[in-house]
Amino acid sequence: MTDEQARVLARDGNVAVTQLAGRAFPGIHIQGDTFAELQRQFADAVSRVRHARDDTDAWEALDSAVEDLTQILRFYESALEKHDVARPYFRDNAS
Repeated sequence: MTDEQARVLARDGNVAVTQLAGRAFPGIHIQGDTFAELQRQFADAVSRVRHARDDTDAWEALDSAVEDLTQILRFYESALEKHDVARPYFRDNAS
C-alpha cells in the first residue's frame, strides 16, 4: 500500500471525481457498496434475461442500472467541464 493523494474535483453522495497524480485524466471513485449493488443489479438482470427474455422486471432492472451509470457519467462530465478538462473519450450527447 502507498500513501498517495488525489485531488477531489467534485463529490456527490457515494461518487467522486478524483485526479490522481501523474494521470492525464480524472477518474470516478464509487464507494464499494454502491459499486457492488450496481454489479449485483446487472448480474441478476442478465441472468434473468438469459432464462426468460420477456421478463419485464429484468429489463427494468437493467434500465435502472444503466440510468445509474448514466447519472454517474453525467456527473463526471460536468466536473470535467467545470475544471476545463477535456473528456478522455468521445461521446455523443444524445445518449
